[in-house]
Amino acid sequence: MLADLFEEYSDWYHTLAEENGVLPRSVSGVSAEGQQFIYLIDGLELHHMARNKYVRFVLDEHRSVAYAYGGLALRGDSDQGEIEEVLDVVAADSTHYIMGHWRVSRGADGMIIALQHMGTSEGDDPEKHPSAWFLAGSIRFADPEKLKFRGIWEQDRPGIIFNDRHGADDDDRPA
Repeated sequence: MLADLFEEYSDWYHTLAEENGVLPRSVSGVSAEGQQFIYLIDGLELHHMARNKYVRFVLDEHRSVAYAYGGLALRGDSDQGEIEEVLDVVAADSTHYIMGHWRVSRGADGMIIALQHMGTSEGDDPEKHPSAWFLAGSIRFADPEKLKFRGIWEQDRPGIIFNDRHGADDDDRPA
């Protein structure tokens, strides 16, 4: 399932780049029953550490056994002025990950015009890779965090895409 999820998510990002010229940060969780959500999280007004913990909360609430995560990052040596924009996409479960990276090229208008594949890797140590740790290890949520995170999820829920990877119609969405 991870290879399929990685390929689907990578293809989705390529389509977004071609059709819209933008690449939002997003997460998609898949439950054991095949229920999937796709959540665009660029608009979350949380510090990156809180955002990462929130993503883990959402994956736990959805009972996700696998997920995909994608977004832009800056890489390079700022002292030498060699910074590049990179799209990172990862699909992972609690024990394995597949991660790919694409160099982003932008046109004069700032829109994305090309993605150049830089490489794909995989491994069995998701806790050691920042983009792949969301289902690895244990995380505890304090009651106030649960309330806050549940409130954010419920507020954003109308804009979240739900589907069934096994082909049932979308009316069977998880609660």
